[in-house]
Amino acid sequence: MGVISIAVTVLVALPAVYLVIRASGAGWDTVEASLLRARTADLAVNTVQLAVAVTAASVILGVAMAVCVCRGIRRGRTLAVALLAAPLAVPSYVSGFAWGRMFSGFEGFPAAVLVLIMACYPLVMLPAIAVLSAAGRSAEDVARTLGYGPLRTFLWATAPRLRTAVAGGALLVALYTVSDFGGPAIVRYEVFTVGIYNAYNGSVDRSLAAVYGCVLVVIALVLALSERLARGDHDEIGAPERRPASSESPVAWLCVTATVTVGLFAPIWSLISAIRTSQRVPMSSVADVKDLLVWVWPLARNTFEIAMIAAAVIVVVSVPVALFIRRPRTPLSGAVEVTLNLGFALPGIAVALALVFFGIRVLPELYLTTTMLTAAYLILFLPVCLGPLRGAFDAIAPGQEDSARTLGAGYLATIARVSLPTVTPALVAGAALACLSVAKELPATLMLAPIGTRTLATDLWSLNNDLRYGQAAVLGLALIVVTSIPTVLLSTRFLPRGE
Repeated sequence: MGVISIAVTVLVALPAVYLVIRASGAGWDTVEASLLRARTADLAVNTVQLAVAVTAASVILGVAMAVCVCRGIRRGRTLAVALLAAPLAVPSYVSGFAWGRMFSGFEGFPAAVLVLIMACYPLVMLPAIAVLSAAGRSAEDVARTLGYGPLRTFLWATAPRLRTAVAGGALLVALYTVSDFGGPAIVRYEVFTVGIYNAYNGSVDRSLAAVYGCVLVVIALVLALSERLARGDHDEIGAPERRPASSESPVAWLCVTATVTVGLFAPIWSLISAIRTSQRVPMSSVADVKDLLVWVWPLARNTFEIAMIAAAVIVVVSVPVALFIRRPRTPLSGAVEVTLNLGFALPGIAVALALVFFGIRVLPELYLTTTMLTAAYLILFLPVCLGPLRGAFDAIAPGQEDSARTLGAGYLATIARVSLPTVTPALVAGAALACLSVAKELPATLMLAPIGTRTLATDLWSLNNDLRYGQAAVLGLALIVVTSIPTVLLSTRFLPRGE
């Protein structure tokens, strides 16, 4: 397990090493001048304030929706979870595109915050739902008998149970926010990822972009270390409690409906409106619809196939890594865990350029191949699978595995017969989240996809840049349909059986 984990860590660290080499190659004077530029300060402030705002709002909204579902909805809970998770299927750049079609002035900081909150809050909500659904209400009942009000009851009885789940979800939200390119770019909000993209495309000298990338690495390290401190070195493992029926609250359904409307229904309605008003998307006859399907189907098939292959690789790699970084925690496992989180914070364009640099000079036969593209996805999205899996392994009571070893089972046999069956729901959830993330990824796919390979995301971006909004809206809807498949699977895995 250790050899595999260290090898994967080296791969994930490759883009960061590349950025350091490119930045240092320009000389310290150039690096210092780049860091002291007014634009660098502006990008830093924009990136940090966006990450703080989106993370805080996503935690509040995600926990609120989890409480609504688990404490305020009895009938239709599965439907509510599926609808609340559905915004995960809407890429931030599609959401920004859709809202921009509805409101011509939809841009800047408020626009970026709204787009990213809607894209990220399910990352907090789903694990919080899993915790609340599996827990009983004994602590909450005790708090109420002591005369605590709803807010104090939540802070005293519910919040401590959610700490680990919320900390992990908040880390993913923060890392996603600082690494996202499409959402901020399409609403014209300048952050480090947009600055890196412009620097790479606007100049032959890559040193400025490398410096920006190094700053993102530092931000990612700070976020990862902060999450470890918030999570602590232990995880509470308690026996499952009986789950009494939730009360039915109209207010809970009202909150769920409002959230889903903003995160899902409004963007879809905007895309449909853009298609209906576009003269470049004729749909007046059966032949027109057939032509549309002939155009969209190969792109959808490519997107789904690439996402499935990458998700399978990510799952296979994440199992030994999760086993390595689980209890007991060591300095080496902690270093591996923090390093692996870097990939999720790095912009796809930085990861892609690092692999291009490595491929051309070391393994030219892998340049512009599915293998190199899959390696980029592994670097970028291993944490989204590793997070749920790590938590599931940590939640296994040590006595279960000790009993298997007492009966003569070896280490691998214990993992195969006891550990893996127990963490299967988390494994499926991680695979679905990885598949979803790969299907939505944009910059790395643009740069590393084999020649002739086109996906819904890459063609949507090209059509939007060409001002062909009606056709871009068609691909936006198609992308939502494709990504809704793993989203539905993901949402159902966070409710216990019978819910």
